[in-house]
Amino acid sequence: MLTDKFNRQIKYVRLAVTDRCNLRCTYCMPEHMKFVQKNKLLTFEELLRLVTILAQNGVEKVRITGGEPFVRSGLMHFLEELVKIEGIKKVGITSNGVLLEEHLEKLHTLGIKDINLSLDAVSRKRFEEITRRDDFSKVINSLQKMIDLDFNVKVNMVVMDQKNTDQIIPMALLAKNAPLEIRYIEEMPFNGTGREVAKTWNYKDIEKVLSDEFSDFAKVNDLEMSTAQIYQTKYLKGKVGIIPAFSRTFCGTCDRLRITSLGQIRNCLYSKEGLELKDLLRTNKSDKEILNQIQKHLATKKKSGWDEEKENTTLDSMSLIGG
Repeated sequence: MLTDKFNRQIKYVRLAVTDRCNLRCTYCMPEHMKFVQKNKLLTFEELLRLVTILAQNGVEKVRITGGEPFVRSGLMHFLEELVKIEGIKKVGITSNGVLLEEHLEKLHTLGIKDINLSLDAVSRKRFEEITRRDDFSKVINSLQKMIDLDFNVKVNMVVMDQKNTDQIIPMALLAKNAPLEIRYIEEMPFNGTGREVAKTWNYKDIEKVLSDEFSDFAKVNDLEMSTAQIYQTKYLKGKVGIIPAFSRTFCGTCDRLRITSLGQIRNCLYSKEGLELKDLLRTNKSDKEILNQIQKHLATKKKSGWDEEKENTTLDSMSLIGG
């Protein structure tokens, strides 16, 4: 199995298939983002080969990310082949939901039922302010269809000071009558502008707002192999999760790799450098040689995101890294 020097086994890979997106969320990328040329992306054939190598060495879960995955043509055919790879037990997708609705029945047939939906407001006006696009109704239609088809849906809300903190409770109420997991994520400095986050609402701030609203709000897990602290209340059919993404309290059990849209392995969101897989895949290296390079790179993985950030003063756009 792939392991780092802290003996953490790598079982999960987040695979960015594109850096492009049809939204321009303020915390993720600038309005006039410069996207990479398509020939600089890994091809779907290269991605399938790479996942096969990883699956043969302990990786069990793949999450498809972007940018927005569904803006890349041919994605559904790629997913058809991805689910066939021996050893991969679960495939999930993170999407903003704008293009998702028409693909849901096919995804259901493929057994891809774990969808993370990015949604930062339940107010149409606030949604447009954050995303700089008027696509709220498309996202809500996708969400409702996922509920109807019994998908396992996690709704991800990035909590931003003076932008959407008033949406915390309305967002939780999406789970009042539906088995959703509403997840609140601390804002991170990956907006592609080079500017730090002015003030981050940390997980304790978010927890207080929710516990003030729901009298029996209680934690039901202890973050074992999970990035989210999970809570329940009798007032919601679903659950609530809080992810200390900036506080980074969960790094000790990290079991993941990130592969960027440019074909670079990142040990951590906060890593300065990665392993250039594209060069390896396009120079007739054997699977064993590629695996050895991945394991060698894993040996550089640091204990936490705080340690990674010490060596990285220029943070990329989240859409380029892959979320």
